Amino acid sequence: RDSREILLATDPDREGEAIAWHVASQVRRKNGAPIKRVLFHEITKDAVQAAIANAGQVDEKKVDAQQARRVLDRLVGYKASPVLWKTVKKGISAGRVQTVALRLLVEREREIKAFNPVEYWTIEALLEKDGREFTARLHHIDQKKATIPDGAAAQKILSDLEKQKSFGVTDVKRRERRKNAAPPFTTSTLQQEAAKKRGFGAKRTMRLAQDLYEGIDIGPEGSVGLITYMRTDSTRVSETAANQAHEYVGMMYGKEFQSSAVQLYGDGKAKNTQDAHEAIRPTDPTRRPEHI
Repeated sequence: RDSREILLATDPDREGEAIAWHVASQVRRKNGAPIKRVLFHEITKDAVQAAIANAGQVDEKKVDAQQARRVLDRLVGYKASPVLWKTVKKGISAGRVQTVALRLLVEREREIKAFNPVEYWTIEALLEKDGREFTARLHHIDQKKATIPDGAAAQKILSDLEKQKSFGVTDVKRRERRKNAAPPFTTSTLQQEAAKKRGFGAKRTMRLAQDLYEGIDIGPEGSVGLITYMRTDSTRVSETAANQAHEYVGMMYGKEFQSSAVQLYGDGKAKNTQDAHEAIRPTDPTRRPEHI
């Protein structure tokens, strides 16, 4: 009631904007102090200070967008949900997202059922050159792509190949490939990697991520959050964090393993992302697992 100024720092997406708008409408009744909207996409000291220094007003267009989304949910969901109650289970809901996803699943399932399987065979040979073994695959026969429809055709080709005692190299192609590091984790890529590397289900992954985000007691420092917010669709990382990681690589592995400049992914304007939070990253790369 006695504040000179009120800062609203909800998420910088349309949901956050709508929450800020509702909070502001309640606060105005009880306090005449100016209300400012604060926007930051990462929880770092510099970002928070810069956001407060550049505080603005609630974006009415984002608020309207959230309201439109809410209406759409009801127009679609209220009509689709009763269909699910009859066919699947009472009490479950469908909205603008689930309804479209269900349509895609149905279409894909129909494609799978309509698929006509065709038999094909491949032939590989284990060859050796200067004491080194390698696998070669049959690609062409008489300058035409090799199509092997069944076992009998494969057997005929094998009997022809057995007459050949050695195979000549007609062409050598050399190529260079550049492989970049994968982008930082978003919620979906974190879940995918946990499933691939650890065999974790999405629920288990998110529970562990929640624990790491909320904080773990690591001794003298007390409870410390070890990763940034784990519900995000953005690959953007704060410049401060990227610089920290860059320095850490140099410290751990030597300057020759550092890139010439800090690599940053995403500019916050990627298509179909809300970008309310930065990517999932360690809060401090110097906290190694063995130290905590």
